[in-house]
Amino acid sequence: MNANFFKKLFYPPAYLALSVAGIEISNESIKYIEFFNKKGVFTIKNFGEIALSQNTVKDGEILNKDALMRAFFELKKDISSDFVKVSIPEEKTYIFDTQIPEEARGNIREALEFKIEENVPLKLDESSFEYEIIGRDVSSKNILLNVSVVPKRVVALYTEIFNKAGIYPISFEVESKMIADSVISKNDRGNYIIVNIKEDSTLLIAVVDGYVRTTSLIQVGERVMRENLLKTGLFSDEIVSGKFFENDFSFETTYTKESYSSLVNIFSILKDEVEKFNQYIINKFPNTKLSETKIDKIILCGRSSTLPGLVKHVNQNIKAEVVFADVWTNILDHKKSISNVKFHESLAFATPIGLIVSTYK
Repeated sequence: MNANFFKKLFYPPAYLALSVAGIEISNESIKYIEFFNKKGVFTIKNFGEIALSQNTVKDGEILNKDALMRAFFELKKDISSDFVKVSIPEEKTYIFDTQIPEEARGNIREALEFKIEENVPLKLDESSFEYEIIGRDVSSKNILLNVSVVPKRVVALYTEIFNKAGIYPISFEVESKMIADSVISKNDRGNYIIVNIKEDSTLLIAVVDGYVRTTSLIQVGERVMRENLLKTGLFSDEIVSGKFFENDFSFETTYTKESYSSLVNIFSILKDEVEKFNQYIINKFPNTKLSETKIDKIILCGRSSTLPGLVKHVNQNIKAEVVFADVWTNILDHKKSISNVKFHESLAFATPIGLIVSTYK
């Protein structure tokens, strides 16, 4: 398989690029979105979420091919295009920075082949990779590169099952980079920490000088928050799954002392991990403006990021503004077209939206 799988598995005609669906596969579900693009104005064509039975997929590893294929057949009924862009879960991807001499600029891919096994636990022939040129090292004047790697077998297996369902991936992309493409404006070269709260985990993404440079996964997510709220016996499952995540209540009116106590430990874990991550990236990238200007913003996404009280917790010891993501920020005239998508629900669709945005970069 062509190592350049991130860009295209094949090169479709321009008209196909207009109707590609963005697909995110997680442990719990398949999220999808399609847009109409009429003279540069995007409106939503199809979007939704298909639940996966337990132990169908775990952290990107396919455990039950038949169950996943059934879900793909259901997906095919819900989207109009046979062509999709697919995110690879962060658990199956590797991102690292490296540098090569200026004289290797004409043959970067070959030069990088010598770097793969030094930086990821895969052999070269097991790896598919892509890169971005992110600058030049001040001291050596070498070319600085940001490299993304996934196992070929993962791409091959997903492709096989998609194709059997009559769906054809045109590219596979790294989850964290698609989230950044969704929530950060094009040409923005700021420094951000994106906190993406998923069902079973939370993904921290460091965007430095406008590029995704490193990530970290925390094994705490929305499921634990819901379970802790339900254990108090104060709320029904409907309330916990719905209104709590719609941000319909203020912090003061939502929580009793007992219900807030059920979440404060989780909020504290997230706060501590964000603080550690912030310090890590400051130390890791000393030659960037980050060491002088700090993080510009902490961006929250994921349905449960709207839980009252979380924003106040996350930046207790980091002097950076905390904001909710605008997942539509790179979709033109989006405010005219998303009235049917609740705000908290949109925060769960950063990855599939980013897959579409990246098509037009």
